[in-house]
Amino acid sequence: MNIDQLHYFAVIVETGTISGAARRLHMSQPPLSLQIRNLETEYGVRLFERGSRQIRLTEAGRHLYSYARKILELRDLAEHDLARIREGKQGTVRIGVISSGSCRAFFDGIAAFQSISPDVRFSIYDGNTYEILEELEREKIELAVIRTPFPDRGLDKIPLQEDHMVIAGKEEFLRVLPDGPLHLSDLEGTPLVCYRRWEKIIREKLRNSSFSLDFYCVNDDARTSLQWARAGFGAALLPASALNAAPDLPFRALADEDLASTLYLVRPAGRILSDGAEALFRTFRVPRKSE
Repeated sequence: MNIDQLHYFAVIVETGTISGAARRLHMSQPPLSLQIRNLETEYGVRLFERGSRQIRLTEAGRHLYSYARKILELRDLAEHDLARIREGKQGTVRIGVISSGSCRAFFDGIAAFQSISPDVRFSIYDGNTYEILEELEREKIELAVIRTPFPDRGLDKIPLQEDHMVIAGKEEFLRVLPDGPLHLSDLEGTPLVCYRRWEKIIREKLRNSSFSLDFYCVNDDARTSLQWARAGFGAALLPASALNAAPDLPFRALADEDLASTLYLVRPAGRILSDGAEALFRTFRVPRKSE
């Protein structure tokens, strides 16, 4: 397998036909078909079914296409970075960031870094905490902004912001709750929208309690929780900073201190990063005065 073969395969998938791919690649069909047959022979799998109009990916083909896109993206990024270095500029830092991860401390750190390394560029990858950890493991990204709880074995981490949890939603859900800071027991009977991993933690916390909670919708992203809360399907249980994306949504604070969540900037311990990523991580280690 080589980069050219992966490129040919990806173009076939994206055009839907070998003839269309051949036109885009400015080559004839026979050598293109031969490259794909060589791939199939090398790995002993069939990559797609050849129809009269369009190709149809097999399971092996779907997996290979997913890997091919990531490899081709890394190739393009490497070419871009090397070109910038050739021009005397620094490269691109690849960072995975959760949807509720863009806190002030993060942007303050980026601003401090930009002031000393103005030529560095950023490539941001969105996802939930576990998706981003997977991309970190695969080295698609170099740094990540993720939120507890997460397995932190093998990671160097810098805390960015601690968040207390809030309950947010339409007034019809909040007005029936007691005045003052809320406890989980106050949420009995309220349809809750929350992160999947928080559901597991809360269920374990309440295992011996005399009350239960109604997890109406569980999901993996703060944006999804906010969308369902805005639509009136329930009240979202989420970190306070997630409300930056919905400043007009009513909310109440939760008093349960053990439900706090912390944002961290992390990197794999011991892994050699690009000069830009190393410098950025060091920048976040330097204490900055809050305004």
